[in-house]
Parts: sequence; C-alpha cells; structure tokens
Amino acid sequence: MFKKLFGKNKSEKIEVNQDWASFFCRIEDKPASIRLNLALHQVAPINGYYQQIWFSVKLLHPDENGFTTREEFETINAIEDTIFDNISTKHDVILAGAIKTDGRLDLYMYAPATDDIEKIVKDTMLQQFKEYRYAIDFKEDKEWNDYYNFLYPNPYEFQTIQNGKVIMQLREHGDNPEKKRKVDHWIYFKNNNEADVFIEAVIDLGYEILNKEKNEENEFQYSVNIAREDVTIPHEVNDYVWELMELANKSNGMYDGWGCPIAN
Repeated sequence: MFKKLFGKNKSEKIEVNQDWASFFCRIEDKPASIRLNLALHQVAPINGYYQQIWFSVKLLHPDENGFTTREEFETINAIEDTIFDNISTKHDVILAGAIKTDGRLDLYMYAPATDDIEKIVKDTMLQQFKEYRYAIDFKEDKEWNDYYNFLYPNPYEFQTIQNGKVIMQLREHGDNPEKKRKVDHWIYFKNNNEADVFIEAVIDLGYEILNKEKNEENEFQYSVNIAREDVTIPHEVNDYVWELMELANKSNGMYDGWGCPIAN
C-alpha cells in the first residue's frame, strides 16, 4: 500500500495511507461514479489543509450515462494527473476524491493555500488541453465537510466497496461466480432479544444459523453467524447483503461482512 507524507503543521508530519475505492451512485438524479481515498477518513480534517480546490473539466464525448468513453478515457486521466502534478510542484496538496457525472470530471483537493493555483491550472489547460472547457473554484472547508458529507459513501455504498474487494480476491483465485456455495455472514447485536428477532427473519429467507455467541466485553455482545447457498455475482451479492443490512438495522444490529469458499 502506497503512502505519502503530508505536513500537519511546522513541527509534525502525518502519514496518510492511499486506500482508493470507487462506487456508483446518483447525484441530482444523474448516474455518478465517485472515487476517493478512504484512508483520509482516519486523519481528516488535517490541520492547516483548510482550503478546498474544486476543478471541473467538461468531457468532449461522454457516453449516454455521462461517463467517459473508452476513446476519451486516457485523455481525461491525463488531465487529472497533469493538473494534480502541476499544482503539487508548488503546493502541498491532497487529492481527496474525484467524481464523474453529467459529462464532466470533478476533482476535490485540499491545500494550506491557493495562491497562483488558478494560474497554474489555466496555463496547463491552455498549453496541453486547450480543446477542453474547465472551471476552478476555491472555498474554506475546515471540517472537510465535502469529503465526509458528499464524497464519502453511505453505509450501503461502503459495503458495496467491501463486497467488491472480497469478490476480486475470489476471482484472483479462480472462483466461478455463477456456482452456488455456502456464503456466511456475521452480524452483531447489543442484546439477545434483538438477535433473536433477526434470526427469526433470516430463517424465513432460507439462512442456516451456524453460531450465536455472547461476549460481554463488547458493546455488541451477541454475534450471529449465518449461511445460505448463494452465487457471488456482484449485483446478487449486493442484493442479499443489503437485505441483511436492512434486517440488522431494524434490530439495531451491525452487519460485519461475509465470506465463502472458492467455487471452481
């Protein structure tokens, strides 16, 4: 995992992991793809990095969903990399996330100051990407509200990201996603009654109760391990995981992930 050092103040530096992830959602009722550094959640807001930089470039040939086409993908990536690299040559800057939606790419960055950044961006676009229309804006965001409240995924979107990571690991080991196998899940509850309500509901959905344990040292004392024969096709995984999350939420529980053997 790559790491980069950022100055927190004159006497202290913090280490930020690079844990980039993407997910799909809707923004103003339009399809959107958000890519962000999840690791910033551990350290943000970073002291001194209070100036938010917003850069937006209009795609020349978006597809029907407003995303980049294969033909334009490399150019848009080059614009993102070049803009960030050129700003970074003169400023300490953190790229928090990027959004593709409605035929444009938006970058969200944080820096201690924004002096001459507008000129850097203007010169870059004129010299290397003059056919593209762009916009840039700055604002103070001491609490990193746009990172937490706009870029950061909600619990269901976050779980989708985690689902994708598990699915990718399975594929790397030759898993056949269309083959059913026992997929088990872990859910935690604060009290026994809430755990039992959940158990009754998932039995009706065809789940087997593998285990139920109590650990008084944890706030969520009761752990429930369940399993069912399922495939690992991404959209189906999301469907049954979200269903379990909803049932857990109704019983004030916490869904904590899934696993399964590889099916060849």
